[in-house]
Amino acid sequence: MAIDQVFTGTWRGISRFSWRWLSIAVVPMDEREQANTFVWKQGKDLVTLSKAGESWQVSCLTQGRLMGPRLKVYEAVHRQAKFAAWDVMAKVISVTHDEEEGVEVAVRAAQWMRRSDASTASSPGA
Repeated sequence: MAIDQVFTGTWRGISRFSWRWLSIAVVPMDEREQANTFVWKQGKDLVTLSKAGESWQVSCLTQGRLMGPRLKVYEAVHRQAKFAAWDVMAKVISVTHDEEEGVEVAVRAAQWMRRSDASTASSPGA
């Protein structure tokens, strides 16, 4: 019985240690929001909007059935902000099949783009 406790105790100690460090390493990479990127996430799907020079870049990423790394399934660059917001709306609608959710996310993306443009215009380096 003592041998069973040693093996069980060692296994539990190792699993607690490795899981703790694994969660520290993985969660920040997956759920971080950068200041220069608008992120919408639902389940395995991720839609991002970021400033790329004078243009806006929209990307749609998803995970496969085996939960591997995310794959980029769509990417587009738009010169006008309104087209980028419409593209975000279309991607969200195609993922959720909910038009109201798509419109809400597009409004938030447009607000984020305005704040982003205002912060770049007011920064001393711009």
